[in-house]
Amino acid sequence: EKAVNLKKDLAEMQEWMTQAEEEYLEKDFEYKSPEELENAVEEMKRAKEDVLQKEVRVKILKDNIKMLAAKVPSSGQDLATELNVVLENYQLLCNRIRGKCHTLEEVWSCWIELLQYLDLETAWLNNLEERVQMTESLPDKLDTVNDALESLESVLRHPADNRTQIRELGQTLIDGGILDDIISEKLEAFNARYEELSHL
Repeated sequence: EKAVNLKKDLAEMQEWMTQAEEEYLEKDFEYKSPEELENAVEEMKRAKEDVLQKEVRVKILKDNIKMLAAKVPSSGQDLATELNVVLENYQLLCNRIRGKCHTLEEVWSCWIELLQYLDLETAWLNNLEERVQMTESLPDKLDTVNDALESLESVLRHPADNRTQIRELGQTLIDGGILDDIISEKLEAFNARYEELSHL
């Protein structure tokens, strides 16, 4: 009877793993909005916790089958073979879910980083625009023009590193089909404004 119950437990565990795989790993996600991406990250974190919590159940099954195999070798041998398959599948599921969770967290981090760089560069563009506007109504005094020129030059010495980061982060996400419409729109608006102010 104990062997029958353990066999049933193994089958239930395998069925649960198949369902978890379908639910967490085989769904095709489309991340077209930050909300969708954030929800996917949270869901994968919950999935990781859910799967790792089953580790206790797997360990109990393993211990019970070992005990049975010690007492009744004939029944225990068959169960041990089934157990090995379940253990392998469980480890594979854990690794895949950990991997997907890590990937999604990296993607979310990439999106947040892109927003931070865009904020920094937009603040710089606002500053540049302000300085350019100030030069439009300068009195014809050499020292005033010199001051304005120095002021503009100091703003224009702003390093290009942030713009490189924006381009690379944006391209990475777009290549992955993640938030591509939103990011393309943001980058187009930013680049157009940058070009316009640079010409001015």
